[in-house]
Amino acid sequence: MSIEIFPGTKPLTRPAPPNWGEISPEGKRATVVRFALVNRWVSFPADQVKRWEHAVGEPEMLTIKTEKEEIVIEGRELAEIRAALDLGRLCELRVNFPRPTGARPGPQVRRITIETA
Repeated sequence: MSIEIFPGTKPLTRPAPPNWGEISPEGKRATVVRFALVNRWVSFPADQVKRWEHAVGEPEMLTIKTEKEEIVIEGRELAEIRAALDLGRLCELRVNFPRPTGARPGPQVRRITIETA
């Protein structure tokens, strides 16, 4: 339980950004979705992202389809990333696994691959 000194006021600091990527500010849509691979960055205009499928299991798989490519994300707890896609707010996704001990909870992205469909 937390105690609010001035209930309803904005916090003085913004929450730390997620360590798995970036999302656009509340109420704004991403114009580009960028993926950080081992040796390069790949960006897609957000309107080219056509479909995504989240398969739960070990590991979880999030498959994103564009017009010509298929992006496959492997990891755990990927629901937050899927929600960012659902809301059109996913700007960047990067690998963040393995996490250091004591790191905050959230998605663990182990691998990102991009294949031609």
